[in-house]
Amino acid sequence: MTTRIPTLTQQILPEIIRIRRHLHQHPELSWQEKETTALIRGWLADHKIEIRSAEKMYGTLALIRGKQPGPIVGLRADIDALPIQEATEAPHRSQNAGIMHACGHDGHTATLLGAAWVLAQLRDELPGTVACVFQPAEENGGGGRELLASGFLNDLDIKAFFALHAWPYIPQGTIGVRYGAMMSAIDDFKIIVHGKSGHAAHPMTAIDPVWISAQIINAVQGLVTRERHGADPCVITVATIHGGIADNVIPAQVEMAGTIRTIQPETRERMVRRFIELVQSVAQTFGATAEVEIEPGYPPLRNTNALVELIANTGAELIGADKVIELHEPSMGGEDFAYYLQKYSGAMFRLGVGPRPSLHADNFDFDDDALAIGVNMMATVACKFLQNCS
Repeated sequence: MTTRIPTLTQQILPEIIRIRRHLHQHPELSWQEKETTALIRGWLADHKIEIRSAEKMYGTLALIRGKQPGPIVGLRADIDALPIQEATEAPHRSQNAGIMHACGHDGHTATLLGAAWVLAQLRDELPGTVACVFQPAEENGGGGRELLASGFLNDLDIKAFFALHAWPYIPQGTIGVRYGAMMSAIDDFKIIVHGKSGHAAHPMTAIDPVWISAQIINAVQGLVTRERHGADPCVITVATIHGGIADNVIPAQVEMAGTIRTIQPETRERMVRRFIELVQSVAQTFGATAEVEIEPGYPPLRNTNALVELIANTGAELIGADKVIELHEPSMGGEDFAYYLQKYSGAMFRLGVGPRPSLHADNFDFDDDALAIGVNMMATVACKFLQNCS
């Protein structure tokens, strides 16, 4: 059965490339993926693939039911774009001002459509069912969490979930795998430092929240360098700072925002607690006060090692063992596929599209030459999992 997959992929590949470019031209933000969803559902229906629509959100499930009895395996793709003005000159560049597919979700969606079609051609031989989930709002809103909480998949006894993500940091023609922790937890923060306004020429009459904010920014880096083990990844970034409207006025307050990224649960709890304590104590030391708001985000993404092994072995068969790259460090980026892996066994792998600009860069574009490998990998991994479980 799996030997037919590359040939089937080549049959559908021109259509998948066309869809990918159309999606890139017409990106939509999280929770606004109306036209993207209409395309997905219409295309699946045209190809006689069973679909289920999520209520009150733009989630879509494609079910490929094999004629042979067996378990259910899940494949997932995210469909939303980012609030970025595209800077490429590609013929298929975004037509929606201020929105672009800068994280490869257009490629993820097209890949899963291709895999669904390939698997549908193999129904007679398929020992089980493949559930293809097209998920909204990965970038901003926890679409994976909301989709799972809605009960959308509760009637399906899914044994494992797989996903891929475009990765411009490894060459096109390769895949990347990582055992265990692959991506970090996210905790975003907002800080308001309350001081006392005054004349910039007389700082002794004021409590300067700008200067105090600078001390806070320096101090919190000590949590990373001095309060955790060097082999335990952690990133604290203050990404925005706003305060003041005139060059001769010390403002009354400064607002900052940023993110805390960790891998280990105990490190996450300790860093968040110590971050709040340190920010407030530094502000108090200099006569100010600080409000700190923490918004918990995605959990760490932890792959099931046996399923990573399945991905790696499949990659070795399809593209060669030398093209399967083991990633030795986790990414400190976040990914809401992590919510699936809290409930199901599963794994994500990287699809090489490099060398390319960074993800989330305004000049990033998915590499169409990687689509065939993506389709082959997703379809073959699903088939092999069902065969191994039957």
